[in-house]
Parts: sequence; structure tokens; C-alpha cells
Amino acid sequence: MFATMLPPAATSPAPAAEEIALRQIAGPREVVLRLHDAAGDPGAEAYVVEADDVVGPAGGKAAIASVVTFTGPMSPAVKQAADRAERDRIGPEMAAHATSTVRVLRLWQPERRRKVVVVMTVDQPALESGFRRITTMELLPGEDPALLPGPDHVEIFEVSA
Repeated sequence: MFATMLPPAATSPAPAAEEIALRQIAGPREVVLRLHDAAGDPGAEAYVVEADDVVGPAGGKAAIASVVTFTGPMSPAVKQAADRAERDRIGPEMAAHATSTVRVLRLWQPERRRKVVVVMTVDQPALESGFRRITTMELLPGEDPALLPGPDHVEIFEVSA
């Protein structure tokens, strides 16, 4: 599966299995996150969908999304450290404490070695609670803070479709 994040009027490189319209809360930016199956040409700007996880109690509808960008290029060591942090520390912690439905998409752009994490929640307080939890977590044994530089950019969007 691959994903694109393009302006609403941009032509998609392939038919989308799912489209999620995002409108920036504190700015003019609008994008459509399109999820595509493995068929078709993803194009040079496409992201590989490394994970598409739903955590928390079922039934919530996404209303707010954060788009967390690690601009890159990420070195192999940084990518490996980030993958471990998500898999072994952040993901389990968020799943254990989610009080509402949350969807997390982890996207990887191999040509640019760029990572984007899209977190969708039912409301702004749920999103803020998740950010607080992540930023106060202790590192696991063997995690090197020098290999976990944090995101370069975070944008908050309203999920409009």
C-alpha cells in the first residue's frame, strides 16, 4: 500500500482506496491523504504505508489530525531507532492508554528518506493528551537520544471527509 498527500486539485497517480481530506486549523493549507492499494504506479512523491493502526475503543470518528514530519534524509541508524521507538515504546504505550479511537499512519518516502506520521483522533484534547504522553515517556534501555531527534514539523488539521 502507498499514500500520497497532495492538494485537493492535484491529480492522483493512481486510483485511491481511501481519501481523507485535511484542512489546516491555523493556516490555509488543505491536502488530501490518499491511500492506494499496491497496484498502479505510486509516483516519485508517494510514501510507503509502513503501518496503519487503529487503537483505543471502537466507534470514534476522526475529527482532528496531526501530521508529524521528519524531513530527512534520515540515516539508516536514525530510521532504525525511530522504528524501534514506535514499535516497542510509543505504540504500546498509546494503545494501553487510548481513551478514544485513534488511527495512526506511518509513512515512509524512500527516495527522500523522509518519514511522516499522521495521527487522527476524535478531538483536540485526545490529540494533546497523546502528545503529552509521548513527550514524557522514559526511553527504553539501549535507546540513544542522539538517534531520536524528534520531528522537524508538526501541523494540526481538521479532518473534513
